[in-house]
This record gives sequence, structure tokens and C-alpha cells, in this order.
Amino acid sequence: MKISKLASAMFFAAGTVLLVGSVVMSFAALSRPAKAVKPTQEANACAQSVIRALDDGDLSKVEEYFYGKPTLGLEREPATAEGKQIWNAYRDSITVTTDGYCYGEGTNIYQTAKVTAMDITGTLSQWDKGAGELLKQKIDAAEDPAVLLDEGGDVPQTLKDELCAQALTQVLADAKTVTTQITFQLMEQDGQWWVLPDQAMLDVLSGAVK
Repeated sequence: MKISKLASAMFFAAGTVLLVGSVVMSFAALSRPAKAVKPTQEANACAQSVIRALDDGDLSKVEEYFYGKPTLGLEREPATAEGKQIWNAYRDSITVTTDGYCYGEGTNIYQTAKVTAMDITGTLSQWDKGAGELLKQKIDAAEDPAVLLDEGGDVPQTLKDELCAQALTQVLADAKTVTTQITFQLMEQDGQWWVLPDQAMLDVLSGAVK
């Protein structure tokens, strides 16, 4: 019962966030300010808005602050019920902490933060393992294991679905979290402040936080 094979069908974010790559590459072409930049109230306000949105698990809101307004599809949901359950649990698990406000480094302004969120990769692995263990327990407990199988000698899809749902509930209740540091740059254009995400931030948005 290889549940991990469902991962590609369940999650959209891991693929769509890769679209940011072309946007990030364009950042290198932006002209640098002529003199050193100091954090402003507006820059701090933008950074705090991004952090609040991320802490709330509102990933599509975070996307709105990205320079160039890339379309990452973060407002979409996974296609399967299991995918939605995992993705919602992931977003609900996100917590963000910061040591302070923006800071200047050379001619750029940055904000760092620590993000703690559910380990999706580990959760999928435990889900796969848990469903297999539940099936084994079911078969071992049956007086005649054959009655659990269909006419072709396979585990019926209804039983698979039942055990998968049970295993998923268990693993989500005990899901482990991981913490990573993100650093995003802030830039101003025509009076509007925008965010340039680093790879760690993109990983958080895709659920690939490590």
C-alpha cells in the first residue's frame, strides 16, 4: 500500500512554486540603490504583514507581497480529500517567530524569521507505514483472512480507503515539525514595498520545509 505515490497527485504547491525560479532570476537584474538603505517604518510594516500572513497559514496572502506578482497557484487546493486534509494541517501548523524588525545590510534591507511547520515528507512516510501496519493487524486479527479479500485475492479498495483514512488521522495527530530560518529582502518601487523571497521561504510555501 504505497501511499507515498499519492504525493504527486495530492499537492500542487511543490510544483507551482518552482515557477518562482524565473522570477527570482530576474531579481538579479534589478538596479541597486545608489546609497545605503536604512529600514523604514514602511519596510517594517511590509515585513510584519508578510510574517503575520505566513503565521496565519495564509500562503496566498504572502504571495501578494512578492515582487513582480508571480502567479504560484497557492489559492488552489489539492485534488484529493487526503491531500486537502494534509495541506490544511500543514498550514495550520505554521508558526513564525522573529528576533526583531528589518535590518540593513549594505544597500539592501532584509527580514529574518524562524518558521516551524509540520514535516510533510515525514508525515507521508509515516502514513504509508501506518496504513500497512493497520492492514497487517486487520489480517492477523481475522479468523479467516481470505474473507477480507476480493474475488481476485486483492485487498478491496473500500478497505484500503478505510485504513488510509484511519492511518492519516493518527499520523496527523502525532505529526512532527521542523524549523527553518527564512530571510527575505524588501525593496521599494514607486512607493510600494515588495518582498524578494529566498529559497527557504519558497520551500515553506511549497510544503518542502526542511
